[in-house]
Amino acid sequence: MNHVADNGGRGPRYWRRLLPLVAMLTLGLVVTGAGAASAATPAVPFKASLSGTVALSGATFELHGTGKASHLGSVKSYTANGAFTGPNSNSLTETLTAANGDTLTFACDEVFVETSPGVLHGTDTWTVIGGTGRFSNATGSGTAEADADLNVGALTFTKEITGTISY
Repeated sequence: MNHVADNGGRGPRYWRRLLPLVAMLTLGLVVTGAGAASAATPAVPFKASLSGTVALSGATFELHGTGKASHLGSVKSYTANGAFTGPNSNSLTETLTAANGDTLTFACDEVFVETSPGVLHGTDTWTVIGGTGRFSNATGSGTAEADADLNVGALTFTKEITGTISY
């Protein structure tokens, strides 16, 4: 049985002329893909030191403060909205705003202990979930230590954040 491929009436010379073009296109796609992969920004250390006030409202709370953070410089605004998820845990969304308006936003889960009446110490894990400006494609994660004084007249917090980010 004799099988003949239908090549549209084009002979071997036609296909040999197309071979270099196909090879160049294939190589171009491979090089472009390699360039995109190598363009990814490496993770860099991230640290922030923040302090401010706490506002409680039933099972939710808000934090408002300022501080300093690597890659942001002066943090002109720190805001966090949280909810208690158990007797000694909470989840919150935190946004750090740099002096130029760029933002970095984290999702955070925290566990805490009462170290004295009305004074809490928390340990949390965070993940970058968004950002604007130079942080619009940011990724990263880390841990933090926080202290809050919820006694009447105080309602303050301090927080130390460490981890890595890419942007």
